[in-house]
Amino acid sequence: MTFSRLATTVLWAVPLVLQCVIALFMFLRGLTRKYPFFFSYTLFLPARDVVLWCLPYPGTRYSRIYWWGDAAAILLSFGVIVEILRHIVDPYPFLRIVFKVLWIVGFVGVIIGIAILLLAPGRSGSLIIESIILLERSARFLQVCLLTALVFLISRLGLTWHSYMVGIATGFGVYAALDLALLELRGNLHVITDSTFVLLGSASYNLAAVIWAVYFLRRRRFATIERLPATNVADWNEVLTERVGKWYQR
Repeated sequence: MTFSRLATTVLWAVPLVLQCVIALFMFLRGLTRKYPFFFSYTLFLPARDVVLWCLPYPGTRYSRIYWWGDAAAILLSFGVIVEILRHIVDPYPFLRIVFKVLWIVGFVGVIIGIAILLLAPGRSGSLIIESIILLERSARFLQVCLLTALVFLISRLGLTWHSYMVGIATGFGVYAALDLALLELRGNLHVITDSTFVLLGSASYNLAAVIWAVYFLRRRRFATIERLPATNVADWNEVLTERVGKWYQR
């Protein structure tokens, strides 16, 4: 077995195993209802890869399952973005209203786009593939934007880097940024070959799977409070006033 084939096999197997374990931990910890889109995404990708592994390559069935599975994975990744945004805006009533309006508009737009794609007369397989690739790049761009926004607003939103939500966004954002960079290096700059692009793309997704595993597989430690501190309302008020003043000065 050549090094390239060995590396391809390892890079294919590692995220498959990690995502199955992540899905199991999410189920055991009751996180499936809190993050249903990410849970579905985590289960769907390994299932599709196993099905593709059982099919002969190249082949019509292989190509069909790969591309339509890729389209389904992209839609699930859009769902993950919506899921994270919903958790972010949930504490703010006005933002919840804006989010619902944008969610409805976006959902209707996706449905109309899919309908036009499927019902267009004389559509070809290449048109469908090009549309899926365009949809994928749009999802990657949104994932990078979401991670960038979280990095700049994490303290103002009351989030911490230990949050599951931040871990999900970090994994997708890092993978999306690397994937877009690789597309630029191969498509426009022609710096890397197709085989190198495939290996580096798989390595990028492995990095995302490792990030998710770090967040979801680690043991959650909670500090035990042995006793409550003595209450001094004047000191508490002074500290709180100072903190609020610093927050507004940022």
